[in-house]
Amino acid sequence: MPIIFDNIPSALPFIQQKRLIPIVVAASQRLAVLPDVPTFKEVGLEPVNRMAYYGILGPKGLPKEVVDKVSAGVKKSLEDPAIRKRIEDTGSLIIANTPEQFAAQIKAEYEVYKKVVDTAKLKLE
Repeated sequence: MPIIFDNIPSALPFIQQKRLIPIVVAASQRLAVLPDVPTFKEVGLEPVNRMAYYGILGPKGLPKEVVDKVSAGVKKSLEDPAIRKRIEDTGSLIIANTPEQFAAQIKAEYEVYKKVVDTAKLKLE
């Protein structure tokens, strides 16, 4: 049977058109746009419960005052109900954490996938 593992924003239109049937989502909680679809954690596959995420990154060594200004601007834009609705309507969750929390999240994701690569002895060809 054909199956796809995709991000909700790109798959959601096909789900809404009944061209795809969602089975499970990789999210920390059920999504408002798919309230009847369980998370991987709920079906006993918590290690697979890895959400895709979006963020704003800058070059290494970017001055803290610039990072803080960009972060504040992003947080301010996410206070706009129209912007929040537009993002949430795609099935995305808004987290809007701090630059330090986002850096820790990226590092944690790296460590998860590094372990997968090391355990499976994956190599680039």
